[in-house]
Amino acid sequence: MAEICVSVGWTGVGSFTTTFTRVYGMPPTAYRARFPAPETYAMVPSCILKFFGRPKNKSFREDTAGPPP
Repeated sequence: MAEICVSVGWTGVGSFTTTFTRVYGMPPTAYRARFPAPETYAMVPSCILKFFGRPKNKSFREDTAGPPP
């Protein structure tokens, strides 16, 4: 968290946590615990699932002779 805070312009984790608590009414750890992890509700488009779910071995023969003369 410290690396993220500094990379987006905060001077340290303490100043970020104080401001976060003031704005959201709870510290970042309590806020994170309130919500499920993103991977539990992130939707993956079906086209992506189909692409990565396709068999890796070809089940048909492709013409490797090249274009006709």
